[in-house]
Amino acid sequence: MTAPLSSVPKSGRPGLYAERAGLRWMYLLALIPVLTDLIETGRLPSAPREFVTEVVVGLVIALLVHKVRQEHFAVLAMARCDALTGLWNRGAFEETLEDDCVRARRANQPLSLVYIDLDNFKQVNDLAGHGAGDRVLQQLAAAIHHVVRARVDRGFRVGGDEFALLLPGSPAPQAEAVVARIAAHCALSDRVWVGGPLGISAGIAQLEPGETANALVRRADNAMYRKKQTRRAPA
Repeated sequence: MTAPLSSVPKSGRPGLYAERAGLRWMYLLALIPVLTDLIETGRLPSAPREFVTEVVVGLVIALLVHKVRQEHFAVLAMARCDALTGLWNRGAFEETLEDDCVRARRANQPLSLVYIDLDNFKQVNDLAGHGAGDRVLQQLAAAIHHVVRARVDRGFRVGGDEFALLLPGSPAPQAEAVVARIAAHCALSDRVWVGGPLGISAGIAQLEPGETANALVRRADNAMYRKKQTRRAPA
């Protein structure tokens, strides 16, 4: 399964930054028994054996708490991850979109949203079966993961064969280059589909001043729909 892309800056998976920050404080738990003695008696343990015992007890507590936190963040990641592709799911997209818009406005930096839809995906399922359809989706997800910037950009599966990219700091022309690299990297028909060329249609929208997250989504979705209609039009 493709590894999930980051959902927040400087993070490889949901909550990882918070987990690491908490981990630094967590190991201070190893000193709790010693500090408790200091508070209650006004002195540190005088005997080396007593001091070591209290530190070991603190370490055991710290390790148990760390294990619980690891399990918590693993469950959190699974809840936001699309099981088939390994990308973030629609719920994660909706959570991340508003935050990215706010962050882009505050930093006065561009933010581009890309909506991607597979062309003729229904034909793949009808002619080759849903197993082939799943492999096509996984291949596109792998292309997204390969092309986008790790720990900066985010990729999501937002519907059956619909994907979204959030590209912080990227204006629309740079987003177009990202889409072109994804399309080139896919090589879908050569690997999982023998019924003919299978491409993608992508719509790109760059956040405008004062624009809401919902409006940004509508523009990207409409742009994707127009591109798909153009690709379907007879030559």
